[in-house]
Amino acid sequence: MLDARIRKRLGAGSAPVIDVHIQATDGVTVLFGPSGAGKTSILRAVAGILIPDEGRITLDGTVFFDSALGVYLPMRRRGVGYVFQNHLLFPHLTAEQNALYGARGGNRKSARERVRDLFAIMGITKTAARRPHELSGGEQQRVALARALATEPAIMLLDEPLSAVDSATRSRLTEEIAEIQRRTGIPFLYVTHNHTEALRLGKTMILIDDGKVTRQGAPMEIINAPQTTAAARIVGTENIFFGKIGGHQPDDGLTEIDVGGCVIEASYNRLEIGSPITVGIRSEDILVSLERITQTSARNVLDGEIKSIFREGDKTSLVVNCGVDFKVSVTPAADRILGLTVGSRVFLIFKAWAVHILT
Repeated sequence: MLDARIRKRLGAGSAPVIDVHIQATDGVTVLFGPSGAGKTSILRAVAGILIPDEGRITLDGTVFFDSALGVYLPMRRRGVGYVFQNHLLFPHLTAEQNALYGARGGNRKSARERVRDLFAIMGITKTAARRPHELSGGEQQRVALARALATEPAIMLLDEPLSAVDSATRSRLTEEIAEIQRRTGIPFLYVTHNHTEALRLGKTMILIDDGKVTRQGAPMEIINAPQTTAAARIVGTENIFFGKIGGHQPDDGLTEIDVGGCVIEASYNRLEIGSPITVGIRSEDILVSLERITQTSARNVLDGEIKSIFREGDKTSLVVNCGVDFKVSVTPAADRILGLTVGSRVFLIFKAWAVHILT
């Protein structure tokens, strides 16, 4: 198990301070948060690239760093595999030579067999003799992953490894990384701010904001049900509204909330009528219809008008005014079938449980 207590000031004066205690066991532990939150600095401290001001870092009983005891183990002796954002492959070496560069232990023959096995698992055997400039972005990242794994590390550290590839390649690589982790059994500490990667890969998710751990748990729970306004913003809850309690229907398990003149229904709570409240609704939890649907279990069916449409890759993002502006995400297929245009009248549909009360 990785156990890391890290305190590090990043610069002088009012510069951010990393002050965290994180643990990672089996599976993939995701460090999730916005850019500048301190995720990469935490990873670099575990690797030995960044030296904390204070703290203690251990892996399965081996002490990497202990400020009280004056212990600092250099990166080359920590037995960690590190995959960077931008591959960092040697341009003059072939893909296989790049992967062999990091291999250690045993003889050259066994190292070569290990690399060839890794290339086979990742489906890049045909790239072995190619130079990095002859590889696609996805192939380069697979080679970088193989190079880190070839060292037979005790833990893998991955710093947003898929940020530079397209969405289709990212989807395939996400599945490959999950499969490699399952096969090797090596714990992965994975930095990302991509929701899909976090949900597909993470067994545990640690939410990092401003150098602090703000929440830890299952990725689905943290992303789908944030408990605070700050957490909601970090995990990408697009709709955050400030309103007041309008009424209760305890027998039906419902509470009415007025958000700027738009009344929505949430799961029942015991707040007093008129009390201020903040709620969050994820854009993916909202359905779009061209007709008012009455025979549905969803309690919220709101009439609105599309103000703007943004189409990019595998997602279409809408802003729909229903008295307040809702951000909604649909697939390109739904966009095409519904024939969505700016100015269209639509109905937004979402369940009461999709409305999360935030503190």
